[in-house]
Amino acid sequence: MSTNLKAVEHPLWYTRCPLPTASGIALDNGLLENALADIGQKALSIEQSDDPSAMHSHFTHKLPQLFRQGGNIPPIWARSQGTDTALVGIAWTPEYQAILALPGSGIRSAADLKGRRLGLPVRSGGEIDFWQAMCLRGFQSALRTVGFELTDAELVRLPVHERYIDPLSTEREANTWMWSGAARMRRQQAELFALMRNEVDAIYVSGAQGSQLAAMLSAHVVTDLGFHTDPEVQINNQVPNVLTVDGALCRQRPDVVARYLFALQSAARWASEHPFDSRRTFASEVGAPEEWIANAYGPSMGTDRLVLSLEPRWLNAIDAQKKFLLEQRFITQDFELAQWVNSEPLEMCKAIAEGVTP
Repeated sequence: MSTNLKAVEHPLWYTRCPLPTASGIALDNGLLENALADIGQKALSIEQSDDPSAMHSHFTHKLPQLFRQGGNIPPIWARSQGTDTALVGIAWTPEYQAILALPGSGIRSAADLKGRRLGLPVRSGGEIDFWQAMCLRGFQSALRTVGFELTDAELVRLPVHERYIDPLSTEREANTWMWSGAARMRRQQAELFALMRNEVDAIYVSGAQGSQLAAMLSAHVVTDLGFHTDPEVQINNQVPNVLTVDGALCRQRPDVVARYLFALQSAARWASEHPFDSRRTFASEVGAPEEWIANAYGPSMGTDRLVLSLEPRWLNAIDAQKKFLLEQRFITQDFELAQWVNSEPLEMCKAIAEGVTP
């Protein structure tokens, strides 16, 4: 795969969310490093930047030459704010999502949510409140499975005064970075305490942490959203997850973006061939014991779960998410999805896989 491609002039940066992704595998086993070495370049984590504002690029996407794989809400928000980004790949990786109630609540099914108090955490300040949006989308999806809407239940706003990223700190302390163990454990503190104090009747949970919370509370799963038979019910921030990239880089150097994509597609194949090693990586990425990975993300984490594509059905899911965010006013400016998508790097990636140098 050696080429004479000219190296980019400025550093490449990456960030990712704590969920099973091809990015995590590619970084863990050196596939990304090797793919970029052909152009004399490496990618650095935003956590390695000396600029504290770089951390906020996980939401704002304003760091030049940034690649981001993870939940779809922040990049949709950033694009609606006018940030120049490109959507270059989508992966549909199912994850545990559920509406939980305590055993003595009398709530046994989604139909029982009518008129009940649903805990909605609301953070003050900062960038897009993705967790509030996730909870609201989860409640909406659960209610719609039985013909109800959000207006058929009572949304109890639970103020949270901790930001996802502390804007005043320049230290990489446990409480300054949203994916640190301490910050992740606190993320659902407001809902959990409200549920235990009988201030709300049900809460939304997701991922390995959500699965662990359900076990800790001996909670009743009111609605299983994450593995629902209807894919539309599964749609939320992390389903599907997206790979976005700095728009200028994508237009000027699609070959570099293609190399990045090639590393991720190779990682998806590698994961299917090394399930136990992959589970270890995912546990590290998510911040949970390995035994919770299969329960939270399904027993199979092969190529079909990690591979990136721009399939019409997945693009439709992103469009549906955008519409939800507009309806609920998490974003106020609409944009054309077709103008956000750039398929050239993915096509070039396919050529690299076939041994054709783009």
